[in-house]
Amino acid sequence: MRVQDDAGCGCGRTQDEWDRQGAVRNQVLMWLPHIVGAFAIAKHRPCKLLYYVPGVVAFYTWWRRFVCARCRYYGRPCSTMLGVMTARMMPRDEAKALDRNTMIADLAFLGALWLIPLPQALKSFKTAILYLGSLAGITGSILSDACGRCGNEFCPMKDVRDNLM
Repeated sequence: MRVQDDAGCGCGRTQDEWDRQGAVRNQVLMWLPHIVGAFAIAKHRPCKLLYYVPGVVAFYTWWRRFVCARCRYYGRPCSTMLGVMTARMMPRDEAKALDRNTMIADLAFLGALWLIPLPQALKSFKTAILYLGSLAGITGSILSDACGRCGNEFCPMKDVRDNLM
């Protein structure tokens, strides 16, 4: 389906495509909790970095083969640019389609990565505000901007968005 931009002219994009600027913004917002979390861990419990950093690296590299390499946005800007990034790292996985269970596992992996630094982030008021604000920022941005346009109807984030909005 073609959409029109704010000025009312046809821009040639389909409803479920993202502009690069919005996708890059969401990617920056997605990385912010990991950066703030790593800082909090390094400050209060550095030994935790031994599994936190490899977990984050695995999420953005190895784990993408199960999600982004199977997604309809593989090789194209998506809500977070992971489709483009994955296409540069690995071939498309045609053997299995992306499904709801894989999306649930992806969100659980991300949620675990967000929980790991939480105790250390809460030790400082400023860090806690920055960390919790960054989590709210990426979640709000994805729910308000991306979920409504995404063509992956099986994603559990669409259910969350539908229940909240």
